[in-house]
Amino acid sequence: MTTKMKLNLKQGWKVMQDVHNTAENLKLYQDETVLYSMGAQLSEWEDLEELKHLQLIFSDQPYWGRELRYFNQAPWWYKNEFEVPEHAGSHCVIRFSNVDYYCKVWFNGVLLGEHEGYSIPFEFCVDDLLKKGEANTLMVKVWSPWDDTVDGDKQERRTFLILRNMVKGTYEHSDTFIQRDVNPIGIYGDVTVEVTEKASFQGRPEITYTLDETLKNVSLNAKVRVTNVSEKYNLRLVCVDKLTKEIICSETVPVSKNGEVSISAAAKNIHLWNTWDRGGQWLYDLITVLEDQNGNEVYRYHEVTGFRKIEMVRNEKETTFYLNNKKLYIRGTSYFPDVYVSAMNKERYKRDLLSIKACGFNLVRVHVHVEFELFYELCTEIGIAVIQDSEYNWAHPDNDIFADRFIDVFLQTVDLLKRHPAIICWICMNEPGLLDAEQAKEAEGDAAAGMRGHSRSMDVNPGPALYKATCEHDPSRPVIKGSFCESDPFSGDSHNYIGSLHGDGTHYREIYGTIEKFNTEYGFDAPPCADSLKKMPKLYRRLNGLVDRLDEIGHYQYLLLKYYTEHYRIQKYSPNSGYVQFLYNDIGPQSFYGIFDWWGLPKDGLDAMLESNMPTGIFLKFNEKLDGIYAVNDLLTPIGSCTVKWVITDGKGNVIQKEEKQIEIGADDIVKVCDLNVDTSSFDRVDVALVVLKDGESVCSNHYEDLFNMPEHTHGHPSRITHEMGMRLYFA
Repeated sequence: MTTKMKLNLKQGWKVMQDVHNTAENLKLYQDETVLYSMGAQLSEWEDLEELKHLQLIFSDQPYWGRELRYFNQAPWWYKNEFEVPEHAGSHCVIRFSNVDYYCKVWFNGVLLGEHEGYSIPFEFCVDDLLKKGEANTLMVKVWSPWDDTVDGDKQERRTFLILRNMVKGTYEHSDTFIQRDVNPIGIYGDVTVEVTEKASFQGRPEITYTLDETLKNVSLNAKVRVTNVSEKYNLRLVCVDKLTKEIICSETVPVSKNGEVSISAAAKNIHLWNTWDRGGQWLYDLITVLEDQNGNEVYRYHEVTGFRKIEMVRNEKETTFYLNNKKLYIRGTSYFPDVYVSAMNKERYKRDLLSIKACGFNLVRVHVHVEFELFYELCTEIGIAVIQDSEYNWAHPDNDIFADRFIDVFLQTVDLLKRHPAIICWICMNEPGLLDAEQAKEAEGDAAAGMRGHSRSMDVNPGPALYKATCEHDPSRPVIKGSFCESDPFSGDSHNYIGSLHGDGTHYREIYGTIEKFNTEYGFDAPPCADSLKKMPKLYRRLNGLVDRLDEIGHYQYLLLKYYTEHYRIQKYSPNSGYVQFLYNDIGPQSFYGIFDWWGLPKDGLDAMLESNMPTGIFLKFNEKLDGIYAVNDLLTPIGSCTVKWVITDGKGNVIQKEEKQIEIGADDIVKVCDLNVDTSSFDRVDVALVVLKDGESVCSNHYEDLFNMPEHTHGHPSRITHEMGMRLYFA
């Protein structure tokens, strides 16, 4: 049996803010009496009930407010004292799952090391420092500082051009997404102390697999680093069908004296992982077991995986994903559920992901941040694909030092997450080159140059090295070099905010007649209902002047999302291969991009997705006149022979046209049902109802009310902002 002891240090923490950043020089980690000396001006320890971002613990309002800036003006110190029994083993490892952002760690007065990055676990071996049968002291210094340098000193564009010196997307994104004064800081997740008597694994085993050409047989390989190899050990790799519990393969090899082990196994007639709408998700347990020479289990590692093949065909004409050798039409939404990752838990993740599935989405884009690993496990289990961003967003230092730091942190993120089959693509940078676009405008009169993929970050630093390193580090997945750089040969996706963030002089109908290969951002931000706003009285009072127009803004969000979504679906594979709506839910109470508010209540935009985002749909193409009707089936199962019926009325019950047509809808198909040659110019209002019937039962339906009444872009959006609250103001 396993001989180990594991302490999860959830309790017993104390914390203090080092307001002058002097505690390290004063060697607090060796002598705590300095806390009470007359001249040091250090704070006292305070009890900490749980490990979360400090703003969530100490602030009454952690989502906006100038007082939040003080959390990042000086570092924080954490302390935990714990005992390990005398009979415990001699090999001890301390592991941290999440520290935001920089930290130094001391154990019993000795510096163990430093770490950078909020989402990456790290560990220290403390065999020689551990005291058994008496108190051990763990101290951690944590800081997440503000940045000062604005590229080109363009202070009027500070939001976009502040040079972000940390690899984290949860700060300095203050265009009503993350409020100006929010910069998460603290230890969260788990801190564990593991003590073993015998050998153990250093870090996680790296398990990879290769499918043969038939996609029915798989070759597994595990690379493991075993520490404390003092006798003979064997390593066993087992793959178990999670549904049937059958062992589909098992292999055992001896462990070498240096602890480096590679083991391979092969399995036949496996089942593939797919998204929920394309056959479901067959899962397998991968178990790596360390055994002593008597066959006793010494150490065990377990993960759940699914076998699948993901590829991207990318050229001037298309950017298309292939899942298991079949085209995958993406119906996606961006996911950033809370500015504080530590606010999330299994229950919120499950609620969100089941809702995302119910809305018809088969993919989420995790936007410029990293969630808990639990989230990716649930995506795999539920069958929702993931496009994972790095934290490179807008502007960062362009020197080699930062580039090396960034690449190192992101590759660690790739190492952390690549075991999850739900992740089908990495994005190296989001909307790089904003300042370069301004420079191009001044030099060449071309404001879009940076966005098309020609910018300092794309062409010089860190783009080329980051893209190459990511591809080499994980050759099993496609990589997008710069999201929004549509014409770049290593990117290929677009963002479209016409009628939204492109300014109130634009209208969503302007997308008519345009094409996009693959869209990864579109949307419109609308406030939640008045009852939600009233839960935050300060927000409600600030928006009180437009409370009676909330329905108007929400309706515009609905119409924009419906028009965009159907615009993409009507172009299925000609050339559009999918879209990612921005955003699933509001990141905070005063950030309004979601189709659900921060409390989980739906907005009008949800109706657009329920009508237009299901795997099967019937859509009307129109702008100033009715063009035609299109039926779409994203499922791998054909619908077959069916009837399309449509009724066009004047809103008063009078029928303008009523027709039906027999069509054949195949698997993963789009069918143009008909052209509509109907003169509606003499009618004040036009309503359209569409339905697809098979054997008398509805397959899908759609409706359009007063469809030519397309309201103008909400006045004042997006330019009017209160940065104090990080909130859109809309009207003058």
